[in-house]
Amino acid sequence: MASAVIQTGSTLQLLDEAGGRTVLTLPTGVTLRTDVPPRWVTFNKYAVLVNTPSQPLTVDASGTVRLLTPRPPRVAPILAGVSGGTLTGQYVVKDTFVTLDASGNIISESDYSALSTAVAISGQFLGVSNIDTSPDSITLRRLYRTTNHGAVFFQWVDLDGNVLTTTQDDLADAGLSVFAAPVLGTPPRLTTIAEFRGRLFGPGDLDIDNLRYTETGVMYAWPTDNLLVIPGVGSDSFGISALAARREALGVGRRNNLTQITGTGIDSGSGTDFEVVIVSREVGIESQETTKVFRDVAYFLWKDGVYTWGPDGITCVSDGAGGRGMVRSWFTTNDFFNRDKFTDAFAVIDPYRAVYKLFLCSAGSDVIDHWVEYDIDDKTWFGPHKTGLFTPTSAFTLTTSTDRRIPVIGAAESVFEEQATRTDGFNTPIDLSVIGKQHDGDEPDQNKLYGEMSVFTHPLDAGVLTVTSRTGKRDETGTVVGRIVTQNYDMTKGRIRLGRPGNGEHCQISFRNANAGEDVQLYGYEVAPVFLIGRR
Repeated sequence: MASAVIQTGSTLQLLDEAGGRTVLTLPTGVTLRTDVPPRWVTFNKYAVLVNTPSQPLTVDASGTVRLLTPRPPRVAPILAGVSGGTLTGQYVVKDTFVTLDASGNIISESDYSALSTAVAISGQFLGVSNIDTSPDSITLRRLYRTTNHGAVFFQWVDLDGNVLTTTQDDLADAGLSVFAAPVLGTPPRLTTIAEFRGRLFGPGDLDIDNLRYTETGVMYAWPTDNLLVIPGVGSDSFGISALAARREALGVGRRNNLTQITGTGIDSGSGTDFEVVIVSREVGIESQETTKVFRDVAYFLWKDGVYTWGPDGITCVSDGAGGRGMVRSWFTTNDFFNRDKFTDAFAVIDPYRAVYKLFLCSAGSDVIDHWVEYDIDDKTWFGPHKTGLFTPTSAFTLTTSTDRRIPVIGAAESVFEEQATRTDGFNTPIDLSVIGKQHDGDEPDQNKLYGEMSVFTHPLDAGVLTVTSRTGKRDETGTVVGRIVTQNYDMTKGRIRLGRPGNGEHCQISFRNANAGEDVQLYGYEVAPVFLIGRR
């Protein structure tokens, strides 16, 4: 059965596709923040968690939680000659902490200890003392040694466990590993993370303007000189806000610009060929949680709307053909959503419906309580939506055992999946409310008689749609006030003629269904004829 790792409060849990949850054990001394969102990436067969843990973590398929990189040894080893061996020369040693899986593969390796003082021996064992023990859960300590008077380190001795502090060995230089010691390093306390070109990338919580990255194919090796300076250094107190990994570029978002990283990552001896290119100095990304990549296009929220970044550049999809009028005002006015809380927004993409779902705080609220949807194929918007069953706290996709990705919504109570039945849960109805435009017949100042109304729907097995018409003048708030007529529409029919709305300068039609389990497929409506009566 497939499962996913989730953070619930200050705990990590395995969530299976049937909804069962298992609490996971954190490494000793590691805590999880609850005031910031967890951020994840999957690398090889591990889930990597950053931002909330006090140290970056990995979680394997069995639910074992480990440090992404163990803390390095705190002291340098001490060398001395020990009688009885055959080794002659001058040597230097350093050591690391290593974690292995059941097959002997490396899960993680710490950065190196400080170098020992060089020691010269003649026909002796090379003895090592003061070998540090790790405060973390590890498999062994690994010692690296130079050749006689050499400067390059090679793997030398492994000490199983985390107890012994001394060892000795007289292995000849020719018996050392043929490979030089790997490049290692400790990651900062990462605030976000992404995979690109077989490496992990992420900024730290202190060095907020620079992007660190790992060695190729290794999730635990973060050398300090693997660093890219992102433009806009010092321009704000937030630094890098989001990463968006596309096929040929890694997007790096600040709140005031968007940069991309290109290149293969190949190191020719003078460093990698990664190149930093500014994509936009006008558009940025508000938060990592709204940033989703689908079909090699990144979708994200900025200050005045939802944008895409893809092969054709940057486009505002809430301000185009499918986003004029009210949709643009969702993001540019305070009438619908709390724009000061855009940084708390989050999103998910339904890969089967090709829909980008964006969760936001409603106007005057500090709680995520509504969401809107963008149909990627049709380029149309729907919403705002609200559920009365729970308050959304996150949204993500859950992969089933058949490798199907199900979009789900997280809440304090549970994790919720969409269902075909139009109810919140099992019994609470979803209140569908649709309001049409304010019709004026292109003569807003003239009084008109609005004739018979026809409604067109897809015939269903059952259901009643409440149709309300308002005719009259618009008041100072823009609301049509005057005659109100409420009629019921039988949804088993495809088309029904209803009564006349009445007289007025404007006419507005609304539709509502708040019955549990009843679907609605509304095609449109018609009011005809419309007669001019005169100007008042």
